[in-house]
Amino acid sequence: MVNYCMYKKTSPQGKLFGIETQLSSSLRSRLESSWAHLFRLEILPILLKNEDRYALLYGTTGRPNFSVARLVGLCLLQEWNNLSDQEALDAFSFDIRWRYALDVGEEEDYLSRRSLVEFRRRLTAKDPEMKLIRGVFDNVRDSAIKKLGLSSANQRLDSTLVVSNIRIRGRLTLFSNTLDLFLKSLNEEQLSRVPEAIRDWHAAEPEGWFGLGLAEQRVKVQELAQYVYELMLLFEKDEKLSALEPYQLLKRLFSEQCEPSSDEQSSKVQVKKKTEGATLQSPYDPDASYGHKGGGYSLHISETCSNAKAEMITDFEVHGAARSDKGKALSVVERLDAAGLKPGILFADGGYPSVPSAFKVAEQGVEFMAPVNRVRLGDDVVGRDLFQFDSKGLATRCPMGHAPIDHRIMSGNNTARRSLHAIFNGKTCRSCAMLDRCPVRAPNHRDKGCQARDTVGNFRLEITPELRLRDEMYAVQQTTEWKDRYKIRAGIEATHSELKRAHGIGRLRVRRWAKVCFAVACKVTACNIKRWVRAYAALKRLLQGCISSVCVRLNVFLVEIVSASFLKKFIFATAATQRGAAIDPFRKGACFSGITS
Repeated sequence: MVNYCMYKKTSPQGKLFGIETQLSSSLRSRLESSWAHLFRLEILPILLKNEDRYALLYGTTGRPNFSVARLVGLCLLQEWNNLSDQEALDAFSFDIRWRYALDVGEEEDYLSRRSLVEFRRRLTAKDPEMKLIRGVFDNVRDSAIKKLGLSSANQRLDSTLVVSNIRIRGRLTLFSNTLDLFLKSLNEEQLSRVPEAIRDWHAAEPEGWFGLGLAEQRVKVQELAQYVYELMLLFEKDEKLSALEPYQLLKRLFSEQCEPSSDEQSSKVQVKKKTEGATLQSPYDPDASYGHKGGGYSLHISETCSNAKAEMITDFEVHGAARSDKGKALSVVERLDAAGLKPGILFADGGYPSVPSAFKVAEQGVEFMAPVNRVRLGDDVVGRDLFQFDSKGLATRCPMGHAPIDHRIMSGNNTARRSLHAIFNGKTCRSCAMLDRCPVRAPNHRDKGCQARDTVGNFRLEITPELRLRDEMYAVQQTTEWKDRYKIRAGIEATHSELKRAHGIGRLRVRRWAKVCFAVACKVTACNIKRWVRAYAALKRLLQGCISSVCVRLNVFLVEIVSASFLKKFIFATAATQRGAAIDPFRKGACFSGITS
């Protein structure tokens, strides 16, 4: 076992006189009914339990660390309230709720900004995949779902755009910033080798392009592209410099945005009219890319639905915005399955399902409710869902009752990929009244413009399980029942809105994937804690209401019992008096032999 001398585990010993003991009974009651009480009661023990996993962040020499559990808790509270570092540290020192939630004594109520920044720096350096903070999210989620008694059978999935701390202002800014970053990384000897024109540009006009027209901007971009090419050629043989990130960014920028001139003897370059793929958006954050929602990162969120008490975020994933949502549902289901939270029904929008991924999600035993996309067909066109198939997936009958004559592995439509096809008799198909509405494909060997009924040969239909599932899903989603069930998916849009408005997840204060992922993990964890607090408060109010109702009914019952006893005694006394009055005459001799005088 490695002995981490710098790592110091937080003492589990509670304080005899905590900060709450300094408050009056009314203030203590308010503190215990706030979010801080549940954080201290439920979240802090989770952080203390997993604290030893962070020992790898520390070496064998130096001063012992500040409490890791409280540092992580501070990061969660910071992202909960979307605060800057200094604002969070001020709240840590002066807000009694923060100190109570983190169980901080008077001797630990100060933390420098350097310590907080250094902790995050070590975390991104030692754990770039952010597995440690992911473990905190998983533990909080599992504990909340278990203690609130929530169901994970129904879940919904969606993505949103997350922008890191970068400024995206077009190609001209991108070229200017990348060149500026590279030139600043050079030492004096290397800078002296740079052409004088580039040095003059670097010294005079890093922002001198502002206010240029479109035509002038194109000329400027062409000029900067030429500078990039010249610097690449100048330092490409310098092994030490070319291995550094500033040069690699320069090289990446050129490969994505430029191309050499077609004339081999010319040293000029051409700027591409259109770029493709995960292109560089800022040299200060190379992990960010551009997608259909904008530049930055794409965040995938899944959460429970159909619960009355609360909904919990069950999974998240962050990647460059250029990556499509298609196929992501499968990885989400696999992670949820590994966590023991595999849904029975997964709701998603039309950006997630693809033919292969929808089939693989169905193989996991999950009903994937998402609008599938295919070529728009007329209302009278039939799909594969109306064909009959046996248990092996082979076609047995078409909608008109005709059986195929064979099954073969053939190339698909406009692709070299080979797949299973059902072969139908051409003569039968050409004489069928539903040919114009049928998805069967006419023979390939025909002239351009030739109608299907005028062809020669057999017809075929691709019947892969993926296509059959797509057509089945497409047919089902046209029904009113499916649309009514699918309405619940829209609720996740409110979660994105909550994360952006309350926790600032739309615009972060950090750059690079690891830091972005850490900030996102803290924010979604904080969102779950906040929902847990609200559900806990609602249950507490409900319990108090039930107790109050029981007490009221009990008081009424006791009053009724007392009243009944008093009434019973009064009636008994009255009856006894009347009986006494009736007996007295006989005792006095006023009556004899039943005859009264």
